[in-house]
Amino acid sequence: MKLIKKLMPLNNAEKIVFNNLFEYIEKNKKIKKANLIESLNRVLCEDIISPIDLPYFNRAAMDGYAVIAEDTFGASETNPIILNLVNNDEISSGEAKIIFTGEKLPKNADAVVMKEFCNEINNFVEIYKSVYPNENVSKVGEDVKKGEIVLKKGTIINPYHLNLLASLGIKKVNVYDLKFGIIPTGDELVSLEDVENIEEDIKKLNGKVINSNVYMLYGLVKNLGFNGKIYDIVEDNKDSLKNTIKLALKENDILLITGGTSVSERDITVETVKELGNILIHGVNIRPGKPFGLGVVNNKLIFMLSGYPVASAVQFELFIQRFFTKRKKIIMPLKRNIASELGRVDFVRVKINKYVDPIRITGSGVISSLTRSDGYILIPENVEGYEKGEFVEVYLF
Repeated sequence: MKLIKKLMPLNNAEKIVFNNLFEYIEKNKKIKKANLIESLNRVLCEDIISPIDLPYFNRAAMDGYAVIAEDTFGASETNPIILNLVNNDEISSGEAKIIFTGEKLPKNADAVVMKEFCNEINNFVEIYKSVYPNENVSKVGEDVKKGEIVLKKGTIINPYHLNLLASLGIKKVNVYDLKFGIIPTGDELVSLEDVENIEEDIKKLNGKVINSNVYMLYGLVKNLGFNGKIYDIVEDNKDSLKNTIKLALKENDILLITGGTSVSERDITVETVKELGNILIHGVNIRPGKPFGLGVVNNKLIFMLSGYPVASAVQFELFIQRFFTKRKKIIMPLKRNIASELGRVDFVRVKINKYVDPIRITGSGVISSLTRSDGYILIPENVEGYEKGEFVEVYLF
């Protein structure tokens, strides 16, 4: 196995990955027009523009009485104003109509008096509080204006988005539609199904580790609304790996191979992919996650990820997650200094409280650093770390 000759800067690697993902999706039309219910937890591949104003009529924001605001001026508990109670689609000066939250205002009405400030007697209503024009009223377009971008490309559709889209009369949206195959490699791996009692079996493992990465990667794929398929563990054997890759390529759009991307004699993944197709990237100047690889076989992309949990999580985040959707960001001060090396991008897991607290700077296999973190910061390659109290940008998980 040849050594990684030169590490590629993160920006360059991202451009190559993103361009190839974009071209594959466009060329193979990996976009689906999904019914609203089917779009839940899927990633939008276009901006959604509102076709109408919302609300599309003036409506009551409170239960109470629809009135002409000017009729209530001067009303108080000691000097109530009495209005005629009507049940028409239009009111005139001196009239009021019972109305409920969300209901359309009758013509000429421009305000709502809350129910608790009124007293209904026969066909009249006593008003004890004056209201100004548009008080307790949701005006046309107050929520959403026609032509406004309501959801941006890259949004992961949640239940609240479904409500908004349905309110706008939108029945279908375009989402990304991809299948991911996940291939674990390494003689050191043992299947979780083969472990009956971890306390008793731990001695029998004899240095082997449970194949846990596939569960994380499957979850990350599903969180983006994609289908994932996990393949059996592949031993450190080129022929076995080639056979699994060929099978998985027939069944999926994109492959994620975990393990075997480094530079030892046993790390055969990159060499095997190269024999089947082309290698676009091998080695990126990031920490953790340096031995990232990207290959193309039969015009399909193969992401070669580290066998270490944190490194593979970082590689997925930077090269897949960030292509499809954007993390929310906050800016907060650091709790302590963080050192970094010029020329390399550091991915630092952090905990958020009053400050940004780095959990651990190094350690590609420290799984708990992922479960304990609220997000991460990226230290650029031209920065030698950050000082305590310095404000930093945090990407939230």
